[in-house]
Amino acid sequence: MTRTTVERSILDVDADNRLEPAPGERYGPPREELGTTTSSRARTRERLIFFGQLTDTHVVDEESPLRVEFLDKFRGPFTSAYRPQEGLSPQVLEEMAEQMRNTTSPVPPSRPIELVMTTGDNTDNTQCNETRWMIDILDGDRQVNPDSGLMAGQQPGGSNCKVAPEPAVAVPPACDERATPDDRYDGVRGAHEYYEPDSSDGEDGPGYSPRQPENVRSSEVRDFPGLYQHMNEPFKPTGLRDVPWYAVFGNHDGLIQGNQPRNMLLEALAVGCEKPSNLPTATLEEIEGYIASGDEEAALVVLQNALTGGDAETMVVPPDPRRRPLRKHEWIAEHFATTGFPVGHGFENRPASLVDGQGYYHFDKGGRVRMIALDTVAETGLEEGNIEETQFQWLHQRLEEADDQGRYALLFAHHSLRTMGQPAVSPFPTTGDQGGDPSPLVHYGLRSRAESQDRECLLRDNATPPYPDETLKCLLLRHPSAIAFVNGHEHANRITPFSRPPTDSANPLLGGFWEVNTASHIDWPQQSRVLDVFDNHDGSLSIFATILDHAAPPEPGGPDAPREGQGVSGEAVKRMASISRELSFNDIDASHNDADGNGGARGGPEDRNQELVVRDPFAD
Repeated sequence: MTRTTVERSILDVDADNRLEPAPGERYGPPREELGTTTSSRARTRERLIFFGQLTDTHVVDEESPLRVEFLDKFRGPFTSAYRPQEGLSPQVLEEMAEQMRNTTSPVPPSRPIELVMTTGDNTDNTQCNETRWMIDILDGDRQVNPDSGLMAGQQPGGSNCKVAPEPAVAVPPACDERATPDDRYDGVRGAHEYYEPDSSDGEDGPGYSPRQPENVRSSEVRDFPGLYQHMNEPFKPTGLRDVPWYAVFGNHDGLIQGNQPRNMLLEALAVGCEKPSNLPTATLEEIEGYIASGDEEAALVVLQNALTGGDAETMVVPPDPRRRPLRKHEWIAEHFATTGFPVGHGFENRPASLVDGQGYYHFDKGGRVRMIALDTVAETGLEEGNIEETQFQWLHQRLEEADDQGRYALLFAHHSLRTMGQPAVSPFPTTGDQGGDPSPLVHYGLRSRAESQDRECLLRDNATPPYPDETLKCLLLRHPSAIAFVNGHEHANRITPFSRPPTDSANPLLGGFWEVNTASHIDWPQQSRVLDVFDNHDGSLSIFATILDHAAPPEPGGPDAPREGQGVSGEAVKRMASISRELSFNDIDASHNDADGNGGARGGPEDRNQELVVRDPFAD
């Protein structure tokens, strides 16, 4: 059964801050910036592959001592420090896996999904328990308990790392005496600065008050009593079952909060019972000052020093060794403890990944398609990405092989080209111990963060080895096999053509590659994408990019919210995921262009359901 936005979309149709079913979005005229096709292609085309993309699922342990929700109000690099819906991420992933598993291609002839690529930020804080929740949900074979924190005398049960060793830092024995059931952490609450979605007292933070005059959005934001308890109840996922899935590294999978290299001090904080709840006034003012001046890197350094130096105000929470942040090779190793397939979820295709922690690999699908996964995490820290020299040279070789063999190359990474500009120099006092390749020789997507213009492409042929300053865009443009670059990180639906420049004005369009960037699961609009690749047998290829909503219904259920803003929701996984979508729509940080949720992170029509035409590089 086809389940895509071609048949039905989800929007706030009547501007009441509730989501409803909306009309489907048919494919528009083919986008022909990179090639032209014929009107008879439907009769001649041949499908090469039909696959799904999950990205930025951000499975998060919202109770973790490593979270810094209290900084969200300072904006800048901390706008994702707190989301009302973040504790519902496991349920959202389950509902998206169900939808993906049951999706068939909306482009005739119908075909079930063949495989799924997860393009990074699969977890939120590179923790052991988050990693196991993510893998077990996608596998769909083990019960998942999305709760964390152990009471005195409890022993870790589920969500333990299956491969990685126990924490190098022991949980302090005093935690058994200090933590009580009353110490369970349930969000940033009680200070009237943030939204409390389970029981508003009418004094929630800016933008979330049930009193309309105080609300940023156009209507009341309703509450869901008992939500913090229900979101942490165990469930057994169905996952992707027999659909193969492949993992890709994101900055949140390899760095603390997606920014900071892990180290022993941060590990001690993660597994212990002291959760930072605020910072001294002078430290907060210093962070605010750096953000106001645009120096976000300095703000993050001040934060790390405060967290690891003992300057933060803390509250007692139940400790949990399962919260240990993993090194990169350990995160990879967990993918080999799976009931899904393939075992290793792609990393087995490059065994050295288990040693060096570099998560890049490739595999061929059939006789005509090559899938290439990149590791764009900047090991020395900060959220933007890069590709170190060794991997860049490896990529050139895999593309050169595809050129010679007549294979169409589809590339996958977490970062988009424009967010792949992180210099190798670290602003942090220590580069940490998370592993990977901290080489100072790195390549960018378009340019470094310090540059204002894209770097010029100096080479046209596909045989010359990469030069030191070559960007990923330039490398892909000189390899004719590269037809698509699929990624995430930006939490938005965007499609961008990159054309191969002609050698002279008399030459026809020489094709290029499409960059396909897809929205996240944690923020509005909580969508994924499926992609069909066809050989039209007319000198062109078509890539049908189609948006997918997760399987939870648009309306969470229960009665409509009365005027005071209260609502009622059931406890099932689907309703939890549905609540998450509604909360993400009403999040004060949600990206909207229109009142009904069009545009913004959702993208315009050109970024959603589209047929993307590219000249067949091997047609001759």
